[in-house]
Amino acid sequence: MLRRRTLPTVPLHALRTRGMTLIEITISIAVMTIAMAMFSSVITTTTRIGSDKRFASVASHAARSQLERMRCQPFAQVWKLYNESGADDPAGAGTGPGPHFAVPGLKPLKGDADGFVGRVVLPHTGKLLYENAQDEVFGLPRDLNGDTLIDERDHAGDYAILPVMVELEWDTPLGPRRLEMHTMLAGYGN
Repeated sequence: MLRRRTLPTVPLHALRTRGMTLIEITISIAVMTIAMAMFSSVITTTTRIGSDKRFASVASHAARSQLERMRCQPFAQVWKLYNESGADDPAGAGTGPGPHFAVPGLKPLKGDADGFVGRVVLPHTGKLLYENAQDEVFGLPRDLNGDTLIDERDHAGDYAILPVMVELEWDTPLGPRRLEMHTMLAGYGN
């Protein structure tokens, strides 16, 4: 005996819900568009942050390198080589490196007067180095020549310790950035 197979019957309303309507397709496209916009925004932000970190790494390396160049100089001449005045340079006026330096890979701030990214900052009052100056950045007043006294004389010629700050300011796509590195150079026994 042959049996006859019957196909299952599907209610009519079930047949209508199997396909997607134009409204469902439109909503799906809108959701995908919003998701893609958010994804591209995340990618763009990540790229910018990555380049900002790279710039910060270049700046940090430049500051450390500048401090090392200073440490390689005869300690008694560091003040004269890197202060704001070129008139007292040891090998003659204008022969020292001075306080400003370029940093390859970093752009100076727009409108920067000297056009350099980096600057060596030494404690000073005019062209003089005073122990009794009030300067929190450099920890002054402080005995700079090691005689256990803090006096009002100029110690540009007899300092034994020298507070130094290397400052960098540069421009990035995310805006201006700044880095400061502080140290204390010492020349006891020199």
